[in-house]
Amino acid sequence: MQNLRIERANSEVEKALNDILRNKINDPRLNEFITITYVNLSVDFRHCKVGVSVYTGDKNIVLKQLRKSEGYIKRELVKEVKLPYTPELTFILDEGAKHSEDINAILSTLNIPKESEEDNED
Repeated sequence: MQNLRIERANSEVEKALNDILRNKINDPRLNEFITITYVNLSVDFRHCKVGVSVYTGDKNIVLKQLRKSEGYIKRELVKEVKLPYTPELTFILDEGAKHSEDINAILSTLNIPKESEEDNED
């Protein structure tokens, strides 16, 4: 029961944070392509780890600005999601998408012959 409650809250917070970043923050340094990739609320709802994927721009500047904007983001989050407490947000750079792109780039450079249909019939 507790896990379902946390999962539901994580989902709602993730949606709200994405909405806040896209529609409510007017900081040009945060107008880069940013996505919240995951949200991990603690069981007591007092702490929240937020995975952030930055596709363009300087990742360190984006993280720094998100941390500076934490007070505003929390105020907006409280308006959108009902939680027992307003969690402390910890923004963490999520490099998962970048790693996937790097792996795909490496795989595309390999000279691997394609299998023919005759090879698959064996």
